[in-house]
Amino acid sequence: MIEDREFDLLYLRNLRLWQLMVMCGVVWRTGQLKGTLKVPLETTHLILVQNTLLSIRFRPDERRFDVDGAYDIRHEIIKKRIDKAMIKGRPERLTQPEKIAIVYSHRREALEYREYIDYLQATGYFKEEIENLELQDLQGVHGLKALRVAVDTQASLMEEHI
Repeated sequence: MIEDREFDLLYLRNLRLWQLMVMCGVVWRTGQLKGTLKVPLETTHLILVQNTLLSIRFRPDERRFDVDGAYDIRHEIIKKRIDKAMIKGRPERLTQPEKIAIVYSHRREALEYREYIDYLQATGYFKEEIENLELQDLQGVHGLKALRVAVDTQASLMEEHI
């Protein structure tokens, strides 16, 4: 968010790839901590792909950023509901331990994330299987799909990157 520079799509692509790498690190690290915790803990990981522009403004009086607009409200509704999303035709939640779920609306978003997943599989972050899933309709939200991929928690390269 810089006023005096041109936006380049490469910045967004790099940010999305970095986000996936960091999430893999979080999965790996929480897996390492599991055995040391007094209370059992399972974590799940979810990304919502947002490919439309958001109106973001800074409110100096409250020292915070606000997201404005009707589409942004739809985004907030989706965000609140997808963490409990079920897979269409199966009694199974989308989010599962040691896996990252990537929810999207448009085919081009899935194709972009497949590139990141392919790269991260080749570098040892993810296991080989990629699940292409359709989500059950949520209240006020229809037609969402997801990619789900398992993090390779045995990969030694994770320790180098965390």
